[in-house]
Amino acid sequence: MKKSLIASALLLAAPSFAANWQTIHTEHFNVHFSSEHTDFAKSTAVELEIVRTKVLEQQNRALDKIVDVVVFDPLNAANGFALPTSNNPVMALFTTPPQSDTVISNSSGWQQLLVLHEYIHLVHLAQPTRNDWQQKIRGVWDIYDLTYDDTPRWVAEGYATLIESKMTGRGRLFDNYAEAILREFAQQGALPTYGQLNSDEGFMAGSMAYLMGSRFLYWLEQNYSEQLLDNVWVRMRAVKSRDFDDAFSGVFGQSAARLYRRFIAEYTYKAMQQEQTESPLNSKLWLELDLYASNPALSNDGSKIAIVERDEKSKTTLIIYSTEDNTKARDKFTKVQKELLENDKQDVPDTPPIVFKREQKQILNQINRAGIANPQWVGNNTLYFNAYSIEESGTYNKVSDIFSYNIDTGNVEQLTELAGIRRFSVTRDGETLYGEQIRAGYSELVKVDLNTQTITPLFTKSLKTTYDYPTLSPDETKLAYLSASLNENWQLYIQGLSGDARQLIPMPNGYQYLSQPSFSQNGESIYFVAGLNNATDIYNYHIKNNTLTRLTNGQEALAYPIEAEDGSLLYFSTNADGPDVKTLTIAKNRAAVTDLAVTSEAPLLMVNKHTLPPAKIYTDEIAEQSDYAVLDQQATFALGSQYYSASTSLLSVGIKSSDLLKQLDLQAGYNIDLHDGALNGGFIQAKYNALNTKFKLALFDYNLDTSHQYQPSLNVDIDARGGFAAISHPLKFGQLQLTPELAYNYTDYKNGHKNWTRLSIAQSWQHDRQAFAIGQSIYASIYDGRNHSSHWQGYDLAAKIFGKAFDIPMFVSFEQKQRDDSDLALGGFSSNLINQQQSSEFILAAELPFYSATTERYQGYGGGISFKEGMPWLYYKQHQLDSNVYAQSYGLKYQGDFSFGMGPAGVNDLTFNAGLSRVEGDSFEDEMRAWLSFYYSL
Repeated sequence: MKKSLIASALLLAAPSFAANWQTIHTEHFNVHFSSEHTDFAKSTAVELEIVRTKVLEQQNRALDKIVDVVVFDPLNAANGFALPTSNNPVMALFTTPPQSDTVISNSSGWQQLLVLHEYIHLVHLAQPTRNDWQQKIRGVWDIYDLTYDDTPRWVAEGYATLIESKMTGRGRLFDNYAEAILREFAQQGALPTYGQLNSDEGFMAGSMAYLMGSRFLYWLEQNYSEQLLDNVWVRMRAVKSRDFDDAFSGVFGQSAARLYRRFIAEYTYKAMQQEQTESPLNSKLWLELDLYASNPALSNDGSKIAIVERDEKSKTTLIIYSTEDNTKARDKFTKVQKELLENDKQDVPDTPPIVFKREQKQILNQINRAGIANPQWVGNNTLYFNAYSIEESGTYNKVSDIFSYNIDTGNVEQLTELAGIRRFSVTRDGETLYGEQIRAGYSELVKVDLNTQTITPLFTKSLKTTYDYPTLSPDETKLAYLSASLNENWQLYIQGLSGDARQLIPMPNGYQYLSQPSFSQNGESIYFVAGLNNATDIYNYHIKNNTLTRLTNGQEALAYPIEAEDGSLLYFSTNADGPDVKTLTIAKNRAAVTDLAVTSEAPLLMVNKHTLPPAKIYTDEIAEQSDYAVLDQQATFALGSQYYSASTSLLSVGIKSSDLLKQLDLQAGYNIDLHDGALNGGFIQAKYNALNTKFKLALFDYNLDTSHQYQPSLNVDIDARGGFAAISHPLKFGQLQLTPELAYNYTDYKNGHKNWTRLSIAQSWQHDRQAFAIGQSIYASIYDGRNHSSHWQGYDLAAKIFGKAFDIPMFVSFEQKQRDDSDLALGGFSSNLINQQQSSEFILAAELPFYSATTERYQGYGGGISFKEGMPWLYYKQHQLDSNVYAQSYGLKYQGDFSFGMGPAGVNDLTFNAGLSRVEGDSFEDEMRAWLSFYYSL
């Protein structure tokens, strides 16, 4: 399970951390933050100690190690993660609060929920084992520590979600929105099987570990006991090694899979009982959608509806549908069935669909993986929407901005620059929008003048309050919006834009979920979705008459009500295959809701001695604060292995260290040749990354004797020792990246020395439209060097064109190297002793031995194609020496550099390389060659 935590967190792509970071030191935590997150971090430091105290009471266990906590906002979205190492536990807290229509919105406060959930992960998963020798290894080897056990994802996430709910009285276990969806799954016989709990394939599959996992564990506690479940975690840290299945079966006397089946049966039974009590809903299918869909927007003239959709491959599209019936599809179906019966009068024709798929007018694919969300119409031909832009300073990775899309021309234009605007509503002329701006944990309602880029707050910002769904009335005189304060439910308000007092919209008594308001066509009433008694329903509030009406009665899990021009209501109905659009005919003379909520305070559904105190934003200084200590290094054992059938095999043994934010990385080690002494030596490396300018230093001492390789080559025996230094300054301009670098190398050999200076620039650009993408990169450098007998010069040039078509990745590449009065050596593999960055004389090729041949001028041509992104490449490579083909190779290869971006030293700077290749040439025997390499490299 820890492996899955790593994989999930890697997807978050943590940013490069700027230098102006601070640290708050409490008794049990070090809280690291940038200056703009000071308010959130100070409050977090207090909350952490409160949570730790209460968790210790509830769990009777805590962490003895000081926990490092990073407070930042890399995605402008609500999230967080934990790295549960027993020696160096880490929590990452994203400051952006959740929006109202998410399953994590039901909390007393985002900060409290986040701290509790991630700390439970650490307490649950980072406990030391009672097996002494295993714990000693965990203490010195980060990778082993992080992958010590393989707790299933549903257990880890389900348990953290269970405790999150039990200790706050809210959370996902008690969430009306989540319960409405799960009940719908149950009524369709589509709840996940035990084997599917960890899966992320299918609608809502990634959430089931949290939602069903927590409910199953709660069922175990209720039907057996809390202590019995806790015994499972005790057994998993025993002297005797046990995985989760062994630990669970030993406690409960039967497998978790078997008990889960019983739990599902009971849950489904209750859901079906509920269905029997529900009256039919006067609705019908209007548009069938596939998998994920959200944010429908009806055009002003009612002729089109825009919907954001996402498929099983995470491709995000904005699709514009016609609202007219698809008579072409109906006529085509009728024609096909008629022809069927004409050919075979006894055949049985297909049953027509409930509704024919409406015509798709336009499709906009997300660009450069920036996402698409919250489309809003401006006129009938332009849509504004949210997508991410990239902040170049390193404080953030992604920032939510507003873009426009002209459906006639296909033109996409960015309208705001790093504004942090999430949901918004725009005026008819497209010049002003009202939105929720989120930065540094602060949620604000703002007015944005798109002509002047002026952003004006509507209220005083506070970490205590979150806003959502600002919605303009049709006459643009009123603004409806949602607001949630600490320990309260979401509230719906209507604010007059001319300065009128705001109006609180009444809610049904006992409600918990509230989201997705939309005005009626005439602006006299407002629709919204509210949750009550584990169900979600559509409500309508008539503004002038001050009456609240309930339009549904828990029959479906529903969302996004929109009034059509004919007075009917379009809405999303969620089922096990994803949401569909239905239309609801609103019955006349519905009785008004009279049992109304009298307080905004959210009731707690579980209260005991372990319940956390009410959420609060703490402002008191409670601990020492200092500059972030880059020299606070945490070391780990670093082990690597490299096998190349063309040359030799290496075992790399060393020590690697870094600070938490990877501003300074250090590594020292020794490479031992496992074959016949062809290559061995030691190295020391340092990399400093805290500033926009990057520094790298390396010392090396190695011996290369080519006569001891697996494959024959030129006989060369080299003893080399020296140093390398480089300084670079990466620049980004949207999708264009430029990295100039200045490097210097000095090397002593047996019979002399060599030094060189290199000036280089690397450039890359790409444009990704999901199914289609194109990009290119260029690397160019010039050398000026001296050796014991001469002065030499040279250059390197490499170019690549890459992309994908119909989801198939491909590339072609070219490289050329030339040295005047100095030789280039073809062959060999990259390691910490010899690599392309610090070794100017090598043309590394994994399929060839070191010093296969030498030349002053080299050209390489290649290309490749892959099944899909992240899979191995089927490649071809040709090597030319002085315009003559020396060798060619083709086969499968895979290479990846893995770095977490923060955290323990052992989970960063991993280099993996594997391949199987056919090598052909006139100077050697044609054969198959293979390689497999895994090591740490700065």
